[in-house]
Amino acid sequence: MYTPLTILALTPIIATALTNYSLEPICQGINTEDHACIRYVDFDVTGVVTEVDLNFPKIQNKCDCIKSCLDRPTTCAAWVYKFSTAASVAEGHRTCTLYSQFNLPSGVEIEIDVDSGKNKNINAKELVALGNNPQAGSLVPEAFKDKNLNTTADDKAYSG
Repeated sequence: MYTPLTILALTPIIATALTNYSLEPICQGINTEDHACIRYVDFDVTGVVTEVDLNFPKIQNKCDCIKSCLDRPTTCAAWVYKFSTAASVAEGHRTCTLYSQFNLPSGVEIEIDVDSGKNKNINAKELVALGNNPQAGSLVPEAFKDKNLNTTADDKAYSG
């Protein structure tokens, strides 16, 4: 039903492989080897391990979100541009969330020792405040655009 690859990465090897499946490139001219990105619509392939939330007006569109991830090569491995709260739906502006990991599989759960001195760039306060520790894996979630974020699929959500 969906493309053979469920994870979109910003690497040239995967982007080239995805081109063979006739996926539409987005953000032409962006600073990648192919000067574009390939999209996945309706699903959020990102994970939670670390999280940076960016909002309008800093993030105006999906390309701003992708660029924000590219600008953080040492901490960002995945991004999602979608409605993430009822407030974002009401305001009509999608949010951009950057993560250091892809979606955890449903059989995986991790808990981060947020007080460990070995942690670096994990946004510990935000992880705890948002209730994201421990983190349980799940199936790749669909993105929605209704105020309850659970019934109307968002065909303009992008994730990679």
